[in-house]
Amino acid sequence: MLDRVIDRDRRTATESILRHYRERYLTHAVLVPNARFGLYAVAKELLRPGDRVIVSAITCRTVIQALLAAGSCPVLVDIEPATGNIDVGRLSNALLGTARAIVTTNLYGNPDSVLDLKHIADSRGLMLIEDCAHVLHTTVDGRPVGSVGDVSVFSFKKHFDEPGGAISLRNGDAARRVQARVAAETFPPTASEERSRYLQFLVARCTSSSVAAHLSAVYTGLHRGPATRNGARSNDVVASAPPDIPPSLPLPTTAALLRVAAFLSRWEYLVCDRNAAARQLIANCPLELKKSHHTQEVCYLVVPFFSSRRDSIVAAMKQRGIPTHFLYSPPMNEVFAELASAWRLDTDRIGHWCRNILPIGLRFSRQYLEAIRSLS
Repeated sequence: MLDRVIDRDRRTATESILRHYRERYLTHAVLVPNARFGLYAVAKELLRPGDRVIVSAITCRTVIQALLAAGSCPVLVDIEPATGNIDVGRLSNALLGTARAIVTTNLYGNPDSVLDLKHIADSRGLMLIEDCAHVLHTTVDGRPVGSVGDVSVFSFKKHFDEPGGAISLRNGDAARRVQARVAAETFPPTASEERSRYLQFLVARCTSSSVAAHLSAVYTGLHRGPATRNGARSNDVVASAPPDIPPSLPLPTTAALLRVAAFLSRWEYLVCDRNAAARQLIANCPLELKKSHHTQEVCYLVVPFFSSRRDSIVAAMKQRGIPTHFLYSPPMNEVFAELASAWRLDTDRIGHWCRNILPIGLRFSRQYLEAIRSLS
């Protein structure tokens, strides 16, 4: 009986999530274990091995790793000093002539010049992939970021603290190919995990999270069994797996999907709350983009604050036990070293931006502003 209820709720939650992405972004949608796998599946199915893919030099290392795992060749390009995103004015004809796709950045929720990138991609026959992992209903000129390109990849983890993500696609055949790739390289949660997480979800509705976690642990202990798939234990390691892309990943549990569906049903409130928390930080930030941007069009993951005292502020926050999120190193580190040397980059501009940008979590905006003012 419980399994039938879980199956029903899984179908309902999945359809609610996919319908949200189909209606707001592109015509088709696919559920994925996480945004990194989503980007990998898109590149694996829709690009050819060795295809060059234009990427901002400042990006999460997992973007580079997903492209490499899919057999693509990331091409790092220069950044806009105000955003860390791709500097459209520096995309040369020679570079565009050899590329097959462009991956946007939308760093920290700051939208790329996506309409300009779309015009370039269309004129050159390139695929435009919007990386929307940092985006929560951000818009550009009234158009939602994620609805402009050919494919968009979204993350549940970064905004809702839940596993999973979604891919939105313009073309039906591309969607079917990506869905087949996802089906081939993922597996559903075990029945035991589904029951445990679902019961914890139900209990959490009417009691404290600590009690829910305890009851879930008791249930799991009583029903524990070897988690298997195709006769192999779930923690088996396949030596030939590409770096940081496991050979197979579990899809989110029904409980996680129900929570994501609930978040998406009230995203307007999330956007309003984040923008309200960001306004004071933006007013104190010297980046010109922050002074001129219509804040109602941007929903930040974290607010990128520019300060020459960045390291001092980070140290002050660590002393208070307050975390710093999403600090990205220059492309000269161990991940990007070979790639950075392969393309001509303005390393001074990139290094300056990385050394001075401070992504501030909106939950801690007041404490950060106090530290910033005390060190000024």
